[in-house]
Amino acid sequence: MRIAVFSDLHGGSEEPIQTALTEYDYVVFLGDGLLQIRHFEYDYPEKFLFVRGNCDGYGETPLRRIIDFDGVRVMLTHGHEERVKYGLMTILGVAKKEEVNIVLFGHTHRPEVAEIDGILFVNPGSSSSAYGRGGTFAELVIDKGKYSAGIVKFD
Repeated sequence: MRIAVFSDLHGGSEEPIQTALTEYDYVVFLGDGLLQIRHFEYDYPEKFLFVRGNCDGYGETPLRRIIDFDGVRVMLTHGHEERVKYGLMTILGVAKKEEVNIVLFGHTHRPEVAEIDGILFVNPGSSSSAYGRGGTFAELVIDKGKYSAGIVKFD
């Protein structure tokens, strides 16, 4: 199973997300720019998963979700409530409490893949190239209970 993970669109092009929806089994969006791409929820209801970020309204949209992908527990969150700009200790505590294998988060605009205490943490960075670094997303692969992640850069 291949999952594309995006976050922090902030008015950038939705084209990479549209492309990913045709190439990946699932596309996850971790907030900040949800209003712009909310239509994907209706266009691809079986494969577009999302949470809201600190710049998104949508009071009814969850801030955090836990999804089981092939027996692997994955937490989706924007990360602002877990204070990820100040490090991963708070989000690590939440991940342990929720007994997840993988945490997908955004908010910092910095792509990152790290393992802490056996939990994989993946931040896709910003899917907007407006910050001068080009856009990025993460690719998560889950196969028979095993998983890996990497960062993909695009212009």
